[in-house]
Amino acid sequence: MNIYAFAVGVVIAVFVVLRFRARRLENTSWAYPIFLATFPVYYWVFAVYASDYTALLNELLVGVAFIAIAYVAYKFKSFIALQLLAIGYVAHAAYDFYHNAFFFNAGVPTWWPEFCGSVDVLIGGYVAYLSFSLRRQQLLPNK
Repeated sequence: MNIYAFAVGVVIAVFVVLRFRARRLENTSWAYPIFLATFPVYYWVFAVYASDYTALLNELLVGVAFIAIAYVAYKFKSFIALQLLAIGYVAHAAYDFYHNAFFFNAGVPTWWPEFCGSVDVLIGGYVAYLSFSLRRQQLLPNK
């Protein structure tokens, strides 16, 4: 395990959450879904960089699932949609860690699973927290 990549991923995830909070982007329906939708693009770029168009096709097919999750979460801002988004982030972390079990993409750096996976898990956990906060706000009577 590359502990440095993991640590940088943690720092990046905290930075993203703090920036989104500072700019009040977590109150929008688009910030976290768009962030998730960008993750497949990195794998596409890695495949193109390695000139591995078989891997690119595979990455495109898998990436559609994460983009679809992001789209659903964007369209329906609700507890269920945010939970789906959180699951999407954690599922992407699993994809990062088990990527080579599905197929090989020669362009993916060796440190990428720890880096991206740590970002995914932390952001996914935070989005799950946001979903429960939204749920609690919806259940509380207005004063």
